[in-house]
Amino acid sequence: MYDNGVRTIDIGNPIMQTKYGRIYLWNASLAAGPYFNEHQTKYTVDTLRQHPTTFDLVVCESPQMIRASQELADYNNAELLVNFHNSMYELLDQQLRSRHVPSVLRQRAVNRLERLEHSAIDAASIVVFQSEDDVAHYDLPEDTLVSVIPNGCEYDQIANGGEPTQVKESLGIQDDETICVFVGAYDYEPNKRAANLICDTIAPELSEFTFVLAGRNPPDTTSMNVLTPGFVSDLPGLLSAADVALCPLTMGSGTKLKMVDYLAAGIPIVTTPVGAQGLPIKDEQHAIIVDQPEAFPEAIRRIERSPDMQESLGRNAASLGMEYDWDRLLSEYDELLNELYNRPTILNNR
Repeated sequence: MYDNGVRTIDIGNPIMQTKYGRIYLWNASLAAGPYFNEHQTKYTVDTLRQHPTTFDLVVCESPQMIRASQELADYNNAELLVNFHNSMYELLDQQLRSRHVPSVLRQRAVNRLERLEHSAIDAASIVVFQSEDDVAHYDLPEDTLVSVIPNGCEYDQIANGGEPTQVKESLGIQDDETICVFVGAYDYEPNKRAANLICDTIAPELSEFTFVLAGRNPPDTTSMNVLTPGFVSDLPGLLSAADVALCPLTMGSGTKLKMVDYLAAGIPIVTTPVGAQGLPIKDEQHAIIVDQPEAFPEAIRRIERSPDMQESLGRNAASLGMEYDWDRLLSEYDELLNELYNRPTILNNR
């Protein structure tokens, strides 16, 4: 039990213990049939039912938990809120195409995930999307509360800047080095691909710059100007130390947490359109947006050569980032729940 009244229950689901299991193995099972998902759903629900706990609201944050969330909501006669961090079936399609999975297997897996996500929408009382772009991928019932609430950040904490001098010292970075930073978990395929682009394409062209890939499970690299420290405890300090923030994503949907953090830090950003998805980022105003990762080196050089561009991009980014403070965004969830529970008759789509 946390001090704020939050109680955690470890369901000990062996299938969901690792990211490989809960994402890649689970995705692969979609092409084979429903058995894998049915098994892990039963394990989750049976474990939770052993605890003397009832729910008024069940919140589902991932497609792997859709069936379990539906069953728990039904069992407790509770409302169901489904949060779509991405259009997952679209993201799965992108990933399987990039791996050249046979079209029959790819389409079977994508169709099953699309049906699963639509079943969650049909069962939910509230559906929250991270971006307007993702809403267009789904058919939404008229009697379901639907809202777009993007990802957020601890704005004040990041804007305060942490301890950049200590971060540089811990990484062995000299004061005169120009730092480009990318933040992500590299056991997530879109981030891994972006990191490989930095190591193989971007960093070699900019040997005078230092690149920092921060986050768990960073890729191996032989590039002399790429640092892979793994998890960095002082993220505000790292972002404050950086001169340019990078987001060379080529696949994905929804809004990217790293982008919101970059905005809050008030540093110049170079991103792809995928990285900017879901955010009202304007090219040359809040960030430099390039269509191809190969264009990143020249964009970085442009920023490095122009103090005026550095100042204007950083200032505009910080101003936009203020809109994504978690306190402000979470109040929108409060409004949704108030609207749900203040209806004359609470709708129960299940």
